[in-house]
Amino acid sequence: MTDRGLSPVVGVALMVVVVVLLGVVVGTLAFGFDDRLGEPAPQVALDVTAYSADGADNSGRPYIEIHHRAGETADGTEVFIRDESGTEIPWSSVWTAGPTVGPGSYAHVDGCGSDGALDVIAAAGQTYSIVFRSEGRTLVIYEVAVPSPPAGVGC
Repeated sequence: MTDRGLSPVVGVALMVVVVVLLGVVVGTLAFGFDDRLGEPAPQVALDVTAYSADGADNSGRPYIEIHHRAGETADGTEVFIRDESGTEIPWSSVWTAGPTVGPGSYAHVDGCGSDGALDVIAAAGQTYSIVFRSEGRTLVIYEVAVPSPPAGVGC
């Protein structure tokens, strides 16, 4: 009958272990996800509104115009245009774009001039991505492919 006195002690010890383990799991989950919380990518509607295969109004250089149709306004230094080679330029450095990405703004992309670091438009299907980068995160928010073979010349 003296063995019965140990049951409450063992029960309390097990309860303490369970509570400590539960605290560790909850703490790990809470602190493990805090680095993933951050500024979300802007909700935007982008669209290609112009593609000139022959570049007739651009000194013979083919180009694409990517317009911000609707949605949030973003800082032009956090939004980048990336070519297939992985080269990026900030939206704000493209001569038509301006300091913010907002309704009515657009980027004229031809791989020459202010966006000369990007690949020149050379083939149908060639892609450019619009990338949002903030707080160490990189999110592709739009991707555009050259719709038809260019007829114009490069830079």
